[in-house]
Amino acid sequence: MDTIPTPESIAKLKNKINKVFHKSNKDTIANKNASPKKDSINDILKESSKPQYWTITNKPGILLTQTSFVNWTKGGNNSIAGITSFRGDYDYKKGRFFWTNDLNLKYGLSKENGAEHAKKTDDVIDIKSSVSYKSSIESKWYYSGEFNLTTQFFEGYKGNDRETVISNFFAPARMRLGVGGLYTDNDNFFKLHISPLTNQVTFVMNQTLANKGAFGVTPAVKDENGNIIKKGENIYSELGALVRIEYKTTIMENINFNLKSSFYSDYIDKFGNVDTEIELNVDMKVNQYIQAKIGSHLLYDDDSKILESDGTQVGPKVQLKQILGVGVTYIF
Repeated sequence: MDTIPTPESIAKLKNKINKVFHKSNKDTIANKNASPKKDSINDILKESSKPQYWTITNKPGILLTQTSFVNWTKGGNNSIAGITSFRGDYDYKKGRFFWTNDLNLKYGLSKENGAEHAKKTDDVIDIKSSVSYKSSIESKWYYSGEFNLTTQFFEGYKGNDRETVISNFFAPARMRLGVGGLYTDNDNFFKLHISPLTNQVTFVMNQTLANKGAFGVTPAVKDENGNIIKKGENIYSELGALVRIEYKTTIMENINFNLKSSFYSDYIDKFGNVDTEIELNVDMKVNQYIQAKIGSHLLYDDDSKILESDGTQVGPKVQLKQILGVGVTYIF
């Protein structure tokens, strides 16, 4: 039976395909004692079909603000400020098991023209890890346990006073360890964490601050002449209930809203007095690397007194921090 001649280009293509998907008799005989070669296409398919349990995000950034005046009749001081940051999210999810790890680092300085020292505008070390397990795939409730540690990098001062240290690394540091329940929607845009058993430990490892009873620790005992008989304690432990709410959404294209809040009350000492922390952030993306940020951070801690420059303590008071700036970020 006659056959239609195959063009040379098509014949070459068929030959290449056959070499990928089939072994010739010559190759089989020559390599019968050797281990068979892996099919490269099958390897690619196997690799792509492997389940991905880890979701890893690293986000370093720098936020800058600058103000300058030239012949400005209303007055003002030239200033420049910057905040460097790093945020890492490392989440593991397999079936009904969910493990989240968050690392948040920030440090910022502001310098005004004519000022002797730069002022600290931000200083955060925040480490959080949560392990959750749910009884069924369909359920949105998890049994959960959570660990959280927050402190700062360097010394903190009040205003231009460089003689009086009001905070430092691990002075204070707050550690929370609790168990309870976690509710989350399918996209993890909303999270509600309820922990009826939470141990909160406050560390004040600067002895000068501990002697003053800063951040809720027991102050030093002094005699009539003001001499210290017994040093102030460095650790203050509490047992209470914690409620934590997180919510994030897209307001419009390239504008994202993020809310983080926590509410804690101690069972033993002044139950009903709630330590409150609310953080609001609006991120406006200009392009892949440029981003504008508006942030507000409200804090109320019933154990944290405000330390004045003369050493006296007042409060507690509502603490508020606001940030507005444009920065550079990179996600990998």
